[in-house]
Amino acid sequence: MEKKIGDALKRNAEVDARRICVSAAASTVHLYGSVHSWFEREEVERAAWAAPGVSEVVDHIAVVP
Repeated sequence: MEKKIGDALKRNAEVDARRICVSAAASTVHLYGSVHSWFEREEVERAAWAAPGVSEVVDHIAVVP
């Protein structure tokens, strides 16, 4: 699951995937890192929710303009 979400982030031109760390346990995904905007943060969350089997996303991402 972590690899699928990471790959999706790399394909998204709006997200700097190098600044995001994805951790998954069972059906819960934890997101860590920083982004430049609220839009970018929402894109990261969307990518996590789109992965098959995800029932919870815990967002620890900071917005640092």
